[in-house]
Amino acid sequence: MAEHFLTKTRIDLSRCIDAGEAPAVEQYEAFNALLMAKAGPDVAKLFAEPLVSKGNDQAASTVSWYCDRAGQGVPLSKLDTAEQNEVATALRARLSTLKDLLDDPEAAPFVAAALHIGGAGDIWAVGGHPVIVNWGLMPAEGSDAATRSMHYARTLGPYLAMDGAPPLTEQEQEQRRGDKVAAVAAASAIAGVAAGSAVSAGTSDAAQPDAQADVATGAGASAGGSTDDPSIPVAEQRPARGRVPLIAWVPLVLLLLLFGGALAWLLVPGNRIFADDGVQPAITDEDTLRAAREINRALEQRLADLNVALEGAVCRADGTLLMPDGMTIEGLLPPGFDEGTLRAGEIIKADRTPILPPASDRVMIPPADGVIPDTATLLNHIDDRTAMVVAVSDQGTGTGTGFFVGPDLLVSNFHVVEGADAQNIFVVSKAMDGLKRVEVLKSLGPVAEVGADFALLRVLDVNQPFYTLRQSDQSMRLQSVIAAGYPGDVLRINSDFQALSSRNNFDVPDLIVTDGTVNSEQSLSDQARAVIHSAPLSGGNSGGPLVDMCGRVVGVNTFVYQGELRNLNFALSIDDLLEFLAGTPAAPVISSDVCEPLVARPAPVSASAGQ
Repeated sequence: MAEHFLTKTRIDLSRCIDAGEAPAVEQYEAFNALLMAKAGPDVAKLFAEPLVSKGNDQAASTVSWYCDRAGQGVPLSKLDTAEQNEVATALRARLSTLKDLLDDPEAAPFVAAALHIGGAGDIWAVGGHPVIVNWGLMPAEGSDAATRSMHYARTLGPYLAMDGAPPLTEQEQEQRRGDKVAAVAAASAIAGVAAGSAVSAGTSDAAQPDAQADVATGAGASAGGSTDDPSIPVAEQRPARGRVPLIAWVPLVLLLLLFGGALAWLLVPGNRIFADDGVQPAITDEDTLRAAREINRALEQRLADLNVALEGAVCRADGTLLMPDGMTIEGLLPPGFDEGTLRAGEIIKADRTPILPPASDRVMIPPADGVIPDTATLLNHIDDRTAMVVAVSDQGTGTGTGFFVGPDLLVSNFHVVEGADAQNIFVVSKAMDGLKRVEVLKSLGPVAEVGADFALLRVLDVNQPFYTLRQSDQSMRLQSVIAAGYPGDVLRINSDFQALSSRNNFDVPDLIVTDGTVNSEQSLSDQARAVIHSAPLSGGNSGGPLVDMCGRVVGVNTFVYQGELRNLNFALSIDDLLEFLAGTPAAPVISSDVCEPLVARPAPVSASAGQ
C-alpha cells in the first residue's frame, strides 16, 4: 500500500469502468504490476493507488487516493507556469508509452479505462512528478463514444493526442485497428508512387541514351552560363537553368508588402471588427455544444418517460389520473385509498420523481424537532427567505432576486448589481419592513469570462430566516424543483412595483414561483457547473433560488437560453457558490441528505363534484 495520502473524493460506483470482470479501480495491484512490467516504474507511479469505500443509504461511496512519491500533492492548475510546464512535459513523456499498450491485448482494457479521468483537475503533481487521481471513471455527461471523446479532449487529450477517446469496447478496438491499417496502407501507397516515379524516370533515361547525353550536355552548358559553341551569339544564349530573372520576383514582393501592410493594420487595437480582449472565455463553443447534446439527450429521455406514463395512465371515476405505478401524477396514493389511514390533509411522503411537481402550498417543511406546524408550507418557507434586489445605475433601475444564506447575508447574481454603487442597491420583501440598504461584500462575474456570476450582500438592519444549501454527489435528475423570483415581465404590469419604484410607499409585489423538474446536471466548463431545469425563468429571476421539495437551495438561477422551440433554464451549482463564499463571513448550513418530500394529501374529488 502506498504511504502518502493525496485526497479523498466521492464517487458514483456506476461510473467505474470495468477492465474484464471488475472495475479497474478495484484491480489496482494487477494494473500496477502490468505497468511495471511493460512500461516501467515511472509510468506505473503515474496512477494513484485507490482505496475504495462503498457507501450505503446514508453515506456516499468514496475513494482515498495514495501515492509512493514523497511530498505535498497539489492539483496541476495550482502550480506556477514554470512548474506546470515541467510537470506537463513529464506527463506527456509517460503517457506516450501507454499509447502502444492500447494495442496490447493484456494491457489494453486497463490502460483504456485508466485514461478516462473525472476532470482536468484530477491531474496532480507530487515532488515535480505527475500523478493522476479519479482515474477509471466514465464521464458524468454520458458513456457514448462521442461524449467520451469530447471529455478526453478536455482532460488528458492535451498530453496524449488521439483521434478519439481510448477504446473501451471490442467494436472500438476493431475500429482503432482498422484506422491504423488504413493509415499504414495509405503511407505505403504514397511511398510506392514515389518509388515508381523514380524507376520510370531511370528507365526512360536508360532507354534513350542519346537524349540522356543531350540533356547532360545542355545542363552542363547552362551551368556555365553559355554554350561552348562560338557560333551562337551571346545575346541568343539561354539564361542559366534554375535561375529566375529579377523581374519575375516583382509580383511576389508586391504581394508580400500588401500582406504585411494588412497584417500590421489588423494588429493596431480597434481596427479589427471583432477585437481580441485577450480574455480566454470560461465557456467555449465546444463546452456549449457538449452541454446542448447532453440537454437534448435528457429531454428525449424525459419525453420517452412521459409517453410511457401517458400510455399506461388510467382516469378514475372521480377524475383522478393514476400513473402506471398506481400513484397520482404528483406521486401520491390516490384519494380514497385505505381511508382508515390516509385522510385528506394528512402529511405523507411522496415520490421524489413524480410526473409533475406537487403543489407548493401542500408541500411541508419539517423543522428540526420533527413537529410540522400548519404554516410550514414550502411556499411560506420560500417567501420568508427570498427578496427582491433593486439596483440603480447609470443605465437605469434594474431588478433581480436574492436569497438569504445567513440572518443578514443575501446571495444574488453579479450581473444584478453590476455597475451600481452600494448606496443605490436595495433589498425588499414582504417579510422585511421596507427597503433595506446593503453592503457589497464580494462579487464575481460575468459567467462567460470567469465561469461565475455571484454577489454576496450584507443587508443592513435585518435578522431573517435563511436557507439550507443542498450539496451532494447524488443526481437530482427528474426531481421536482421550484424557482422563486421577481420576473420583470410580471413587475412591469404590477401596480405595487410601480408604487415601490417611485418610493411612494413600500407595497412589495408578490413573489412569483414556478415549478419544474431537473433535466440535467453538468459542467459547462472546468470553471462552471449548472443545473438545467424546466421551471420557467425570465429577466428578474436572476440571482433567485432554485429550491427542492425539502426547501433547500440546489442552484442559483442565472440565465436562460432562448431557442426557437424552447427555453432552457440554467442555475449555477451549489458547489460553485460554496467556492465563491469561501473566505467570506458567510457560513451557510449545508445538507447532503436525500430529499423525502412531505405532501399534504388533497381532499378526494367526488364523482358528482366533477359533473
